[in-house]
Amino acid sequence: MNIFKKISVPLFIVIIFTIISCKKDNFFSKSKERDEMELKLLMSDIQKMSDQISCDNAADWRIVPIGSKACGGYSSFIAYSSKIDTLLFLQKVEQYTKKEQAFNEKWKLYSDCALVLAPKRVECVDGKPKLVYQ
Repeated sequence: MNIFKKISVPLFIVIIFTIISCKKDNFFSKSKERDEMELKLLMSDIQKMSDQISCDNAADWRIVPIGSKACGGYSSFIAYSSKIDTLLFLQKVEQYTKKEQAFNEKWKLYSDCALVLAPKRVECVDGKPKLVYQ
């Protein structure tokens, strides 16, 4: 019986640490998934705001950088109409950019370091804004 106690205590400790480490990994992966979902929902909200106005006159549209590449700089650009609540829209864009930067740092992500060029203007194509880079 004494040998059984000597074996069972270390075995019990190993089992407990295994369970804790599995739960810890699962917690962190769910946390990352939660962070990704939060970013996706915010981007969806931003896109809905941009899409709520039909693009009929390109002069009514503006361009703003959005997101954060892990290597630095913006990840892309988005067009928005001057006819929407631009203050709210730009606040959401800024919030998204900061959250993506924090996400990249938190999860130690990396990206290419290519510079994302800014579009030159917006054109209206079939009622939707199109970013023109030339």
